[in-house]
Amino acid sequence: MYPKNIMEVFASPKNLIKILKRDFQFNRFCVEERFKKGDTITLDSKNEFFYMLESGYLKETYTDILNIQFHLLVKPPHFPIFATTEDEMPQSVSLTALTDVRWWKIDFHFFKKVLYAEDPRSYVVLHNLLFVKSRLYELVVKDRMEAADRIYYTLLQLLDISFATAKNRAEFPRFLDYTLLAELASTSRSYTVTLLGELREKEILVTHKKPWQLEDIAALQALLFKAK
Repeated sequence: MYPKNIMEVFASPKNLIKILKRDFQFNRFCVEERFKKGDTITLDSKNEFFYMLESGYLKETYTDILNIQFHLLVKPPHFPIFATTEDEMPQSVSLTALTDVRWWKIDFHFFKKVLYAEDPRSYVVLHNLLFVKSRLYELVVKDRMEAADRIYYTLLQLLDISFATAKNRAEFPRFLDYTLLAELASTSRSYTVTLLGELREKEILVTHKKPWQLEDIAALQALLFKAK
C-alpha cells in the first residue's frame, strides 16, 4: 500500500515544478499562464499539454459521444486534464475560469519524460487515479439521486471550498450562482431556483446577496439523509 500523505506532497504543484525545473529544457516546454475570470479554453483529443492548476477555480465541462455534458469543479492541486495514456484525451472538454486562474501549461511528452526519471514509484499518476476514483464514485452516487437530493448533495460538497462563519454556518464562494449550481447538480436552472426558494423559506439558505450564506448545515444534511 502507498502512503497517501507522501503522494499528496510529491504530486503538489510546488514540488512538481521543482522537479520539472531540474531539466534544462524546462523553459522550452513549460509556460506559466494566467486566465481572467470568465475566460474559456476548449480542448479536444489532439491536445498535447497538461495544465497544472496553481491557484483559482475552474468549471470543467465534458461533452461525451452522445453530446451529453457533465460539469465538474476543479481546484488546486488537481490537474484540470490528466491523460494517463496518450490516447485518453476526451473528444471535447472546456475549461472556464470561475475566478482569476494561474496554471502551468506543460508539454505532454516533456512531462512524461521527467516523470519516468524522477517518479519511479508513479506517485503522480497514482495520486491522480485516486482523485478520479473518488470523483467517479461521487458522480455515480449523485446520478442515482432525485433532482432535489442532487442539489442538496452538491451544496454540501461545496462546503470543502467554503468559509466557515460559525459551527453550523458557512459562506459559499462568490462565484456560486443558480446556473453553476444547476450545472454541477445536473438539474435545470428553473428547478434549482424553485428549490433554493424553499431552502430560504426554511431559513437554511440566504441568497439575496453575494456570497450566499448557508445558515444551517445540519438542517441541509437532514434533508439529504432523510428516511426514504
